[in-house]
Amino acid sequence: MRLALAVNRSNAYHPTAGAPDDEYEEFDSPETVQAIADTVSGFGHQVGILEADASFPAALAAGKFEFVFNISEGLKGRAREAQVPAVCDMLGIPFTGSDAVTMGLTLDKDLARRAVAGPEVRVAPGRVFAHPDRIDLRGLRFPVFAKPNAEGSSKGIRNSSRLTSEAEARSRIASLIREYRGPVLVEEFLAGAECTVGVLGNRQPRVIGIMEIAPRQKKVEEFVYSLETKRDYLNQVEYHVPPRFPKETVAAIEKTVLAAYEALGCRDFARVDIRLDGAGVPHFIEANPLPGLSPVKGDLVILSKAAGMEYRELIGRILDLAFVRTGVAKTRNYSEAFV
Repeated sequence: MRLALAVNRSNAYHPTAGAPDDEYEEFDSPETVQAIADTVSGFGHQVGILEADASFPAALAAGKFEFVFNISEGLKGRAREAQVPAVCDMLGIPFTGSDAVTMGLTLDKDLARRAVAGPEVRVAPGRVFAHPDRIDLRGLRFPVFAKPNAEGSSKGIRNSSRLTSEAEARSRIASLIREYRGPVLVEEFLAGAECTVGVLGNRQPRVIGIMEIAPRQKKVEEFVYSLETKRDYLNQVEYHVPPRFPKETVAAIEKTVLAAYEALGCRDFARVDIRLDGAGVPHFIEANPLPGLSPVKGDLVILSKAAGMEYRELIGRILDLAFVRTGVAKTRNYSEAFV
């Protein structure tokens, strides 16, 4: 099959004047792109790597591709992750992963939390601020947590994102609005442990693993899984797979994650971030239907390996799920187990 790999490579773009230093944090390294391309080629497909920029629609149509493996983050605006799925749907070309509606919904963190909130999924109290001079924090209990409302890969999340006073919060929120040129989500800070959860599947999605993110140098109740921490993860955190949680907590996390996955319309694969409150109750933080697939440090990849799936098996399973879902194939062809 002639298959396109839709990507945004971190080395393909020049920094925008005045933009924050994490402008392209979401984009994939050339090494990750090549690892996926090589793996898919190893299944017998002819793979073409297409940059998901303004040239993408014409290149996809001209290339006569039959399927798209999508890992692109898109360019510009809160609907950027929906760009490739929308183009694929318009051209009638099936693709891996969630559709444009889900991609747009999950990138807008406030819309996502509103969509999932209910009896099965708890979210922390919060609100969105779009104007630096209209910040009303009344009704929110400190400490609070502030982050850009439509960014991924911890963009805009720093060690200073946990805010303990109104003055500190006002300053930080206003700064984020200006720096990232968009609304900021502010939530009451949850004092429990943080974890990220991998999910695979469609009609019967399953949790493949839970990774507890434990700070080395800070108290859990003060810990922020910030961009600085991720860039220095070997010194700053310990990852525990499986997590060191009671069985009841693990079950509650899995129930929350699967409910959120289905409520958001996720397909094939995703990663969901959860944080516990001080009483150990899981709360939805956000969902990522484009989880990183770096063979070295991708969280979903790490979770898959802990579940007994090597990199080839994970990529094969994503293909199997997408092929069966779209009718390209009737049964699995590339993975040992199918969910």
